[in-house]
Amino acid sequence: MSLVRLLPAWLHAIADYAVGSLLIIVALAVGGSTGAVATGVVVGAVVLAVSMMTKYPLGVVKVLPFTIHSAGDYAATALLLSAPFALNFRHGDTGLSVFYIAAGVAVLAVSLITNYQYSPKRQVATADDAGTVDLREPAAQPRRQRPLRAGTR
Repeated sequence: MSLVRLLPAWLHAIADYAVGSLLIIVALAVGGSTGAVATGVVVGAVVLAVSMMTKYPLGVVKVLPFTIHSAGDYAATALLLSAPFALNFRHGDTGLSVFYIAAGVAVLAVSLITNYQYSPKRQVATADDAGTVDLREPAAQPRRQRPLRAGTR
């Protein structure tokens, strides 16, 4: 569910890979309690795995519909926002707690403005002489009429 369909699928995909990677890297680099580090590593790994399986521009295996992927985005938001409180590391690992809450808010914001109605058949990429790419709806193709045979109407 999106409030506004501003963000195209390819940009959402970049954000997915960035968030998944950052969650893992920051958790391992900063360290902390087992729950705090595990939250970043597990949620980050799941975000990356779901992203690789999604049917969108940067998906690798492309088996998961993008609309179903959106449910994973909201689940990641819920996990990131609740983990510091549910796993009780908000006081001991304040830095990671703030990072996870900020990441959860960012994932929610991206989810609320993404156009989840992506279809590779709906977009046609054309490059002009300057090398810029134009993504737009393909022009409607006229229906072909079958020629009339002699003696028939």
